[in-house]
Amino acid sequence: MLRSLYPGPPKEDPIDLVMISYPGIIKNMDKALETLGGLHSINQAYFNNRPLELRHTPMNPFTSCLAAERKVESKLTSGTLNMAIRVKRKKNDPSVIKAECIGLIGTQFKFDSLCDFQYLPIRGKPNSDVFDDLIPRLIPTDLPSALCWWDKPELNGEETPLFLPPYQFSRYNTPSNKILCRETVFGEKTRKKALGHGHNLRVERKALSVNVHANDDFPLAPTADALADANFRCKNEAPHRMLFELFEERPLWTRVAVAYKTKLEETLLKSLLQKFAFYINNGPWGRLWCKFGYDPRKDPNSVSYQTLMVSFRQHTKIPERQRLKVSTTERKFGDEGETINSVNYVYCPGTLPKVRQMWYSLCDIEIPSAQELLRKNQSLEFVPDSGFISVSTLDQIRLFIKEDVKRTSVEMEVDESDGIDVTVDEEW
Repeated sequence: MLRSLYPGPPKEDPIDLVMISYPGIIKNMDKALETLGGLHSINQAYFNNRPLELRHTPMNPFTSCLAAERKVESKLTSGTLNMAIRVKRKKNDPSVIKAECIGLIGTQFKFDSLCDFQYLPIRGKPNSDVFDDLIPRLIPTDLPSALCWWDKPELNGEETPLFLPPYQFSRYNTPSNKILCRETVFGEKTRKKALGHGHNLRVERKALSVNVHANDDFPLAPTADALADANFRCKNEAPHRMLFELFEERPLWTRVAVAYKTKLEETLLKSLLQKFAFYINNGPWGRLWCKFGYDPRKDPNSVSYQTLMVSFRQHTKIPERQRLKVSTTERKFGDEGETINSVNYVYCPGTLPKVRQMWYSLCDIEIPSAQELLRKNQSLEFVPDSGFISVSTLDQIRLFIKEDVKRTSVEMEVDESDGIDVTVDEEW
């Protein structure tokens, strides 16, 4: 009751102060402020939310400064108050101490970055411990000297010595305990957030598909990472079932054939193929995706899946923009539901191919003379270079295709009524 009737003096709000953690022992406050750029620079850094720069040699324009970001104390600490205390001791009796709270610290500038090397433009005098300051000879100190700088004669007839400051200072602001950067470790268990330098912030992109050469051991099953990645990227079971049935129907397919049969998008097809098949780089079955667990080198019937590359040069009816890699990302559907930009993997007599370079499986070449030649010249002995068929037979089948293309081009030229000239290369 008495406190309510006789209130005490009104309490003043504590002053909000700014603390600068100076990285050094201050003996002269004026020189310390000069290294920070003066009170004007400190005010600019505080009110404009800019980094506070510290230069140990402020008169040296070649120095590398330290930078301190402005940090709000309430966001750095939780439940902790930082105060500025003024402590006084009596001269007669040092045991008597008086402490006074000046204010609360609300903002802090702390220099946590690396203090770089300082390069001073000086040159030692011969036979003396005194150094010459080269700044007046390297940089104009005032406007009149800058206007006549190039016409200014050398001091005492001596050439200005070369002073080459470093091209760049330290690459990283945080110090490291190693000279070299830390090696980046990949993997789900060891992938952590990078702290400091030496860590690759980019997520690793690695191909999970299995690629083999003709003389390698063919894999029996996909890797666990490939299975997990395919199941994660495609939750719908329909594309998985479609590819499974496709490789049950036939163990080897070209990429163009899989895209034509499934009508799947390029990105989805890329992530699902690694689950059901592996890629053969070269050999008789090169450029084919082979079903896991199947080895065509041990099956004579796999001769019908061997690949044959056919190229058509300088043909006005076959577009040149598409060669080996066929893009299926941009597709437009026609009236019958067939994609316009998709390329048929089967060679049909009387129809020109859509690309100038194409890889065909032998069973997909629907020329009767070529199929008859394949049946007659099939061998039961496997040859690493040509499989179960001779090289001369492959050349003869390729010649059948080019003759059919030439014959079809001539027929199209006769049937055209607009008079467009079709150029046919005789070297096919």
